Amino acid sequence: MLLEKDVVGKKIDWGNYITLSDEHDTPVMKRIKAGPKPVAVTKRYQADTYREPSNKTWPDGKDWDAFRKAGAQRKELQSRVQFNVNTAAVSKLAEDVTTVAGLNDELGREIVKEMKMVGRDFECAFASDQGSVQDQGDGVVGHSSRGIGKWVQAGAQSDADDDVDASLRPAAVQIYSDTKANFFETALLAVLQGCWQKTGRTDNIWMPVGSSLKSQINLFQFYVPGSLSTQSTARVMQRKPGETLTMTLDMYDCEFGKVEIELSKWNQYYGGDADSAFGGATAATQGQWRGYVLHPDMWSLNWNQKPTVFKPEYKGGSYKAAIETILMLQCLNPVGEGKIAPSDA
Repeated sequence: MLLEKDVVGKKIDWGNYITLSDEHDTPVMKRIKAGPKPVAVTKRYQADTYREPSNKTWPDGKDWDAFRKAGAQRKELQSRVQFNVNTAAVSKLAEDVTTVAGLNDELGREIVKEMKMVGRDFECAFASDQGSVQDQGDGVVGHSSRGIGKWVQAGAQSDADDDVDASLRPAAVQIYSDTKANFFETALLAVLQGCWQKTGRTDNIWMPVGSSLKSQINLFQFYVPGSLSTQSTARVMQRKPGETLTMTLDMYDCEFGKVEIELSKWNQYYGGDADSAFGGATAATQGQWRGYVLHPDMWSLNWNQKPTVFKPEYKGGSYKAAIETILMLQCLNPVGEGKIAPSDA
């Protein structure tokens, strides 16, 4: 009797499909508006603030003898482009003499995937503590834009571009740097209050946050502010039998504004090795606990070249493709922005 395991020439049943289960979005790339096309590697622009109020009155009969310097609060800012190239190659035989289940064009499919990766590469860079980097002319290090985490800091930037003047930098209270365990609702309120103290804005506040930080914020609705212990006298939630008990908090409304909270995997991202670490990230927990308090109209994505596919002439060996993108992240004024970056994440 012939057993199945002994059959010679039996066919392998390959499904005519390839599964790809990854739905992570790129919120920074989607939420921040497009700005003017860069026509140089760096872009200089200006930001201004009001002076502090004065309680000095003018004596009757005194001539005008003291004048404030016009434009004293106006400062320069600078942003830099980032040039990314994504590539793919398939050998002659792999492309022309190989049949793959669920696939007609190996190189074509890889180009589609790399187009998706263009957005993720820029997302990870822009949502990190990446400093502005100047092309070193060594064939290794190219231009890089300053990331959100580097823009939103109380100290000087000290990277390739000009430092943000102290008058335009966020105050220390706008940046949470205590431990994960101490991030209570009062800590978020302190950051929001600090942002309001600088600008007085209570509109259009957006928070892209990592997964662990989002989970922590979701629990605010069940805790007394400043405590991580549930309280029977805390916020009381009523619902009818059969209704959904909501455990998520996507909109936080307080006296300092209405904040839209959105999940992101890519803040201060660390993928496990140096090639997939952004902004000096050394552990996945840094990104999972990283959050930004942003006014999207204070940021722009300035495209010099949208993702463009080039296919070099076939000269033997393999078919190749390259996707070039030139993009600048511009912060118009960081003074009212905030950041959540626990010291032990």
